[in-house]
This record gives sequence, structure tokens and C-alpha cells, in this order.
Amino acid sequence: MPPAMIKSTAPTRIDLAGGTLDIWPLYLLLEGASTLNAAIDLYASVELRPRPDRVIRVESRDLGVQARFSSLRALPRPGHPLDLIVETLRFYQPECGLDIVTDCQAPAGSGIGGSSALAIALSGALLRRPHPRDRLVPAAKDIETRVIGTPTGWQDYFPALYGGVQSVRPGGAGMVSEKIAVDLKQLSRRFVLCFTGKPRQSGINNWSVMKKALDGNRLVMEKLSRIAHVTREMDRALAQGRIDAVGRWFDEEWRARRALAPGISTPEMDRLIALARRHGAVAAKTCGAGGGGCLAFFVREGAREQVTAALRNHGARVLDFRFVNRGLRVSRA
Repeated sequence: MPPAMIKSTAPTRIDLAGGTLDIWPLYLLLEGASTLNAAIDLYASVELRPRPDRVIRVESRDLGVQARFSSLRALPRPGHPLDLIVETLRFYQPECGLDIVTDCQAPAGSGIGGSSALAIALSGALLRRPHPRDRLVPAAKDIETRVIGTPTGWQDYFPALYGGVQSVRPGGAGMVSEKIAVDLKQLSRRFVLCFTGKPRQSGINNWSVMKKALDGNRLVMEKLSRIAHVTREMDRALAQGRIDAVGRWFDEEWRARRALAPGISTPEMDRLIALARRHGAVAAKTCGAGGGGCLAFFVREGAREQVTAALRNHGARVLDFRFVNRGLRVSRA
């Protein structure tokens, strides 16, 4: 009988509010810091089959990259196109050779947490045994920080692991997350997601903001405090089922973030936001704390199709999605 294949999937996410505040030690400097995000049905997936030898073969379908390594010892150092997969393998040290196929439905650089979802999906596939799931989060965070070379936050790993709408908050024992009970069908009707085709590196903005905050820049701390306040208000609105109020705070978060990092948006993004507002969007923001290549729009009830059509007619790539309650799933095929 051939070795059993392990299949693993984890959802990506839309960050609703509070990005950047989940980076250590920023959240220690702000009272009531938290982030809000929600899992969506654009998945990172992993297929893993054990081999009888020590060879490791990797295929990334979304990147169009394949690689073969004679053993764990032969894994390359930083700089390889498959760095995230390589570093995750190096961390977990599988006991046998592997054939690994990965894929991600989130466009590269979109800012909707594709790499974090892949890190969780691959970690789940490599463990293949009962384990405390919360241990996956710090490991995935450290691995991704090593790969991108700048401080990274916590928020992306919780929707990938648990699904749903997550309120990620620092606690006495570290970062914790609570799933908010939300009507996800209703919430899905109020959002449109489009990819501009121009990925942006959010970590650069985060690092600049972090350095200024740690240097005691008063204006930066005031703007971060504003984002923290907006996030708490959106948290309340979601928990109370006040979906229209979510749009107000979504708009406020974007205004506060633009004040914090004026270069977060591009002229093309500004044009798309203005276009969407003319057709029924009431708020918009870039995805990713510092600005990925995706824009998320909060729209009036019943305006989703109209906003979608306007964006597509303009040439934008609208991503079909819905919010989902499911997180990481690992199965044997």
C-alpha cells in the first residue's frame, strides 16, 4: 500500500482593523490594542506524501516553481524562491523524504495573508498528529519573520487556524484571539474585494512606523491610539450585529491609517476607491497593515453587484469570495 497522502487547507483573510498593532512591542505601548480580521474562502493548500528515501521534492503551483533537494541537509539558505516552505521544513525536521505540492488562491502580494495561511497549512500537514493548535501560531510567526527579514504581527495566523471573525488581543500569557459570533452571510453581502495587480510590501511601512513609535514620536503614537480606538468600536459593532456601523468604523480605520502612512495608497487605488464610492461603496481600505495589492470595499446593502460591475468595467480584477467559519483542516487521503 502506498504511503498515505496528507491534505491540508487554511483560509486567507481580510484585515478589518488594527493592523500593525499586533507587532511586538507596539501593543505593549497602547492601551486596549487589538486587531480584527475575518477568514475568507480563498485557501492555501498543501498535499504531502512521504517518500521511502530522504529526497524532498517541492512544487508551488501558484508560483510555478519546482525544486528537488537530496535531503534536509541540502535545503538552501535564505534567498530561495520557496523560502517559506524551506524554512518550515527546516523547523519541523520531517523524519523521511517528502513530495510536497502547495497552492494558494490568493494572488502573491495581495495583502490577504496568503503566506501566513500557507505557513499554517504546511505546519498542520507536517505535524500529522494530535497537537495543541495554539503552538502553531508562534512557530509560524517566527518562521515568516525569518523569511521576510522584518518584524511581523500575529493576526494573520488566527483566521487561518480557527476561521471566522477573529478579535486578536494581547493577554497576560501573550497574544490571544476570540472568535466573534457574526452572521457571515450578511457580512459577505457587504464586502467587495479586488486585486489591483500591483503587489506592495506592507512590512516596509510597518517597520518605519514601529521605529518612530519606539523613538517616542508623539504624533505617530497619537495616530496608533486612534487606530486602536477605532478597532475597539468596530469590535463592539460586530459583536452586537450592527453591520452598518462596521462600515463607519471601516472608513475611520482607513482615514487613520492614511494619516499614519500617507504613502499607503497609490493613485490607481485612489481612483478605484472613488469609482466604487460612486456606485455604492461607503468605505474602502488596502488589505495588509501597510498596504497589499488588494482593496476591500464595504458597500451599502444591495450594492455589491453594482460595485463589482463598476470595478470590472474599469479593468480591476474582482475576487469572488465569502467569509467562512472554518479554519485549518488536515486529512489523510
